[in-house]
Amino acid sequence: MKNGVYSKGKSRINDILDAAHQLLIDAGYHNFSMRKVADAAGIKLGNLQYYFPSKSLLVSAMLDKTIQVYLDTFDEIRTHGSPEEQFQNLIKHVITDLTSRETTQFFPELWSLSNHEEDITVHMDQMYAKYRSILGDIIADMNPALSPKQVEKLSLFISASVEGHTVFIGHNKPWTKEVDNIVAMATQSFTWLVEHGDIPKR
Repeated sequence: MKNGVYSKGKSRINDILDAAHQLLIDAGYHNFSMRKVADAAGIKLGNLQYYFPSKSLLVSAMLDKTIQVYLDTFDEIRTHGSPEEQFQNLIKHVITDLTSRETTQFFPELWSLSNHEEDITVHMDQMYAKYRSILGDIIADMNPALSPKQVEKLSLFISASVEGHTVFIGHNKPWTKEVDNIVAMATQSFTWLVEHGDIPKR
């Protein structure tokens, strides 16, 4: 019985997170509220607050679920090829993913939300930190001579550079057709930077 109750609760949580995710994509950050998430999930506000007492906790759980999909893919990438190949495959995956409607709309709406709610910024940074951690592990394998601080700076620079492409090559953006060329140039330049770049040590 307990397992059934737990399973039902877990299923309800997933439904809520999926509804919140889709609401942010379809309606934007300015329409993202606990009441509207409850409506989208087909439940009462009180029921939503039973699982997520605050919007901050809801967003944190939503980001955890979102980043886990990427982390699972990154873990799979880590099982094949040399560090250089893993690095290039990860960069290709992330940049190509920018062209999907979901990614193009979801993450910029999150950025907008974080501009208005400080605690959301903290949750977002924690999410991106998980991504940068895997990226940093690959970078360290590619060039063991780099210090931890240099690896950290490179991971931040590369992830920020990739995210910046969203407004140009995202879904239905003017330069979406250039994604393959962007991937080629990004992997070449980032690989050179990791292997030969003069990265600040402080």
